[in-house]
Amino acid sequence: MELLHKSGDIIAQKYRIKSTLGQGGIGITYQAIDLQNNNLVAIKTLSLRRMTDWKALELFERESKILSQLDHPGIPHYLDYFQVETENDRSFYLVQQLAAGTSLDKWIENGWHPQESEVKDIAIQVLEIIIYLQTLTPPIIHRDLKPQNIIRRGDGRIVLVDFGAVQDIYHQTVTGGSTVVGTYGYMAPEQFRGQAVLSTDLYGLGTTLLFLLTQKTPADLPQRRLKINFRSHVRVSKKFANWLDRMIEPEIENRFDSAQEALAVLQNERAITTRSLTPRKPKNSPIILTINEASLIIEIPPVGLRTNYSKLFTFLSLIWNGISCLTAWIIREFRNAGAINLTNTWAWILLIIFLSIGLLILGDSLLGSLCHIKLEMTQENFRIQRGSPIWFFKQVKEYRSDIERLTVKTGWFKAITMCVGKDRYRFGLFLTESEKKWLVWEMRSFLEKLRF
Repeated sequence: MELLHKSGDIIAQKYRIKSTLGQGGIGITYQAIDLQNNNLVAIKTLSLRRMTDWKALELFERESKILSQLDHPGIPHYLDYFQVETENDRSFYLVQQLAAGTSLDKWIENGWHPQESEVKDIAIQVLEIIIYLQTLTPPIIHRDLKPQNIIRRGDGRIVLVDFGAVQDIYHQTVTGGSTVVGTYGYMAPEQFRGQAVLSTDLYGLGTTLLFLLTQKTPADLPQRRLKINFRSHVRVSKKFANWLDRMIEPEIENRFDSAQEALAVLQNERAITTRSLTPRKPKNSPIILTINEASLIIEIPPVGLRTNYSKLFTFLSLIWNGISCLTAWIIREFRNAGAINLTNTWAWILLIIFLSIGLLILGDSLLGSLCHIKLEMTQENFRIQRGSPIWFFKQVKEYRSDIERLTVKTGWFKAITMCVGKDRYRFGLFLTESEKKWLVWEMRSFLEKLRF
């Protein structure tokens, strides 16, 4: 972008340009001196002649309007807004207090390697600014949180700058604003659809903190199921890693609902609550899932005839065992009539096959319909318990690290299957398809967290 001014230029007889601070998508920012009081200021400029999209002017004017209403020590004070018209152009100027310090990306570029405590301190300060923005009426969304827009002073104080992408909730929900703004890697997925919600800024902050910890842009980190897989690239406490995980959830409903909630969890004033992550817990499912940092517990009450699978197997059990009984009766009648000799090998084979299949279906039907199942995973091991009011099956206990594969087995018997060495453990046969996929996803996610 071509510069509008050079060092020494005087604008509106009020400000003398000192240097260029940066260039963005909709303007150029200069460092200047206020000739009235000799204070340093930041002047953001926009040229009408050089604009390629009228949306830029709308964003520039919106930024000026919103900044004039803000009053927070972590946001540079609004000072002035004016226009200068010449014969060939019209320029717009937004003047703010100059934020002393260096942007986070420059800190990293200069060799800074922050510790977890320093990163947490930055997170707390930025969250306090976001909380202020979210408690306004209407709430304000920055939409472009990234290392370049967060200034850190030598004493560690943080200032949030560049509100060029700012949007208020009223503008989005009432007027239907749908401009795609932000920076790739730091943009929440919904921003690619032109949407922004309160947790959008949390995603930007989360990815910014990952940049500080990994020294890499989020776009250069591996992804798994559209989510940044950062754990093998950082050395932080598990609690902080879990907090970061929630901040960068791709789906809105899986992040913290607000900056207030995120700050409360970060400062240990509230625990991370268990949520149904994608795929989500099916509606009206009686399964109880409890997750914390140390364990995952799944409790599956007796299915009974709640699902189509249990109804199908119960029906097959009744039909097949009915056929088996009928077959046994026919064989007996034929034997009594002298038409068949039970010493005949084929008669025995036929009877054994029918009885075996019937007992197998009956066993699976009873096991799946009447049993209460409890599965518990910890860092050291996992435990499966099956029981009912009538009988109790002995529990299975194995080392957690021996789990090789966890899947929903395909085919006729679509049970959740854990492969542990040569052993196979099946459960949840009669659950719905969505319940099985949800539980497998949750268990895989928990195991993945334990590995790092």
